[in-house]
Amino acid sequence: MRMSRFSRINTIWRKELTDTLRDRRTLLAMVLVPMVLYPALMLGSLQAFELQATRLKSEKFTVGVSDAGVQRWLNNIITTDIVRRGGAAPESQPADGSTHSGAAVRETAVESARSDLRETPPEFEVVLFGELRGAVEAQRVHVGLMVDGALPTLEGADSACFTMIFDQTDVRSGLAATGLGGILERASRDMALRRLERAGLPRTVVTPIEIIEQSVATPEKVSGSILGQIVPLILIIMTITGAIYPAIDLTAGERERGTLETLIVAPVPTVDLIVGKFIVVALIGMLSAMLNLLSIGGTVYLGGLGQILSRGGPISIPLSALPWVLLILVPLAVMFSALLLAVSSFARSFKEAQNYIMPVMIAGLIPAVVGVLPGTRLEGPLLIMPVTNIVVLTRELFMGRVDLIAIMWVTVSTTIYAGAAVAVAAKLFGQEAVLFADSGSIKSLFVRRFFKPSERPATAHALLLLAIVFSLNFFIQQSMQRSPQLAGQPAYYYALAGLLVLLLVAAPLGAAVYMRSRLASTFLLSAPPPRGLLAGVCIGASTWVLAPLWFVWQETWMPLPAGLAESVKAIEDSFATIHPLVLLLVLAVIPGICEELFFRGYVMSGLRSTFTPVAAVLLAAAAFGFSHYLAQRLALTFMLGAVLGLLAMRFRSIWPAMIAHVLHNGLTLAGSRDALLKPLLSNLGYPADPLTSQALPWLLGAAAIFLAGLALCLIGPRRDAPAARESLLADRSDPTSLPESGPAHQTAV
Repeated sequence: MRMSRFSRINTIWRKELTDTLRDRRTLLAMVLVPMVLYPALMLGSLQAFELQATRLKSEKFTVGVSDAGVQRWLNNIITTDIVRRGGAAPESQPADGSTHSGAAVRETAVESARSDLRETPPEFEVVLFGELRGAVEAQRVHVGLMVDGALPTLEGADSACFTMIFDQTDVRSGLAATGLGGILERASRDMALRRLERAGLPRTVVTPIEIIEQSVATPEKVSGSILGQIVPLILIIMTITGAIYPAIDLTAGERERGTLETLIVAPVPTVDLIVGKFIVVALIGMLSAMLNLLSIGGTVYLGGLGQILSRGGPISIPLSALPWVLLILVPLAVMFSALLLAVSSFARSFKEAQNYIMPVMIAGLIPAVVGVLPGTRLEGPLLIMPVTNIVVLTRELFMGRVDLIAIMWVTVSTTIYAGAAVAVAAKLFGQEAVLFADSGSIKSLFVRRFFKPSERPATAHALLLLAIVFSLNFFIQQSMQRSPQLAGQPAYYYALAGLLVLLLVAAPLGAAVYMRSRLASTFLLSAPPPRGLLAGVCIGASTWVLAPLWFVWQETWMPLPAGLAESVKAIEDSFATIHPLVLLLVLAVIPGICEELFFRGYVMSGLRSTFTPVAAVLLAAAAFGFSHYLAQRLALTFMLGAVLGLLAMRFRSIWPAMIAHVLHNGLTLAGSRDALLKPLLSNLGYPADPLTSQALPWLLGAAAIFLAGLALCLIGPRRDAPAARESLLADRSDPTSLPESGPAHQTAV
């Protein structure tokens, strides 16, 4: 009886889960660490801090003065301190109905200890020293006190300036200064009030404004604020670390044990195998995260950690947030599990897989840290930013802010990312180059003798070069902008054009030659049909008019920062020193040519080795958008990149996309310069500033031309690639070509 796909997957994941749970290392990582180690570490460290703070507060600190009169006066002030007499300064505590619990939650441990010492001073011994600064530096006294002016008395009306000398790097010196400062402040307030009483004046003379702080935060919200600062980041870390071991064991572990080949020859589709393994990894990742969540909640509520963090205030676990947190945890665990499986599939051994997974952990933690930053709000691009949206939403849920629209955005976007990750993992796991150790090893990906002449680069090579170019371009451009010799000078734009030629043309050209990829098909250099050229002209001649309309709408929900607007204005002013034609060359023609050769040429061709045409176009467009390093331009550049990718993919040629790109850049620049087309366009009714005013006839005309370009692109027969078939037949008839079963076949990743 033939099993259904559901039955096969169910059998596979149950078998893999049973084998994984039998391993004591998995149980230790899932149960022992979250349930025992973390509570012990958190409670132990906090209790050690409390013991250390108590010991420091019980010590006797030394105060150095340079005059015997000051010594007697200070001893009297310390002895008669109202706190030492068992009272409390009225101004030192909030009025009835006020609370500082919200502020107290945000205090660090050191600030908390200093606050306690200010209100409950330690014991002091006042001694005489001639050179106070030297005594403090030599640690012979903890704090020195210098008095400028006559010592204040109750009968007088004079004031004196007290200077405390302490060592900021010495904990005891800092605590002594804090405690002594509290005593002097209370003495000053008490003396001022008693002077007012002697003069028959009310206290309101010196306190015309009384401030009462009242927090509306409920205990649940205060608790959620505490948990929201630590739980989201821990959930991300635990979801990743919990899935690491099963992901490695089910891929590299199978290969190391020699059982991977047995699985591959089994009468089970590869997709069913990867889905079954993927379910196990995702399930263990979610179980690990949930156990950690329960452990943290128990530590906060039952272990007394909440009272320590809230300075004795009420603590309550926001139970209503837990179902939502668990809901958004599912797609997050799915996404990371698929990524870990995909990365681990390349490894030949357990150790090698651990090395490959470290970058994945770092890549997951960077956006998580962004979400933890104070002031980060769940709006705009953060709604769909991977990992960051989960962290911010978890924090908002713990604080009782349930926004169903935000939950929907975060859940849907994360689910899309998870689905894409699963598709990538299944695609890579099904590749012969990845399944077998010799050809799947990362080390053999770059040995030229293994490369077989191919029509396009491998996906792994394209993504690697994209990552290198992305990083180098960012760091070099930032260095150039900070250079006094280049910033704001014509030389900067010349250097920028040279950088684009080097990174976006020379680098992929060298990579294609080294990896024996056919240049014509890699960079889509074949001649397009006349219809393709006309489509490129139509799109390039219209998008520059439509683009400002997008920025006007985007300004309503993601305004341009004032500082950025000023920077753009300064850049435009610097164009005045460059000849208009040279400006067009370095800012329109060269970027358009270079970016098309790289993104729609090398990168998109490499992505076509693994992904469908639509996916390759969209991924290349996303890379094109991110490469502009500006969130406000991300959406527009992505859409423009998608249209340019459609042109290149539809006509199997880079030239229509290159024409459209150069026209878009050139007309945008020329239309804003008085020395180029701006006067002519103004006479034709085009607005001087399209961001503040729009001309309807221009918009309608541009929209019609743009739609005509799309129609030329989409309607009609799709151009095929006969050269690819001819090259394939030539390779098969070439006796010198390497067999596909050998290492050379690894380029099909």
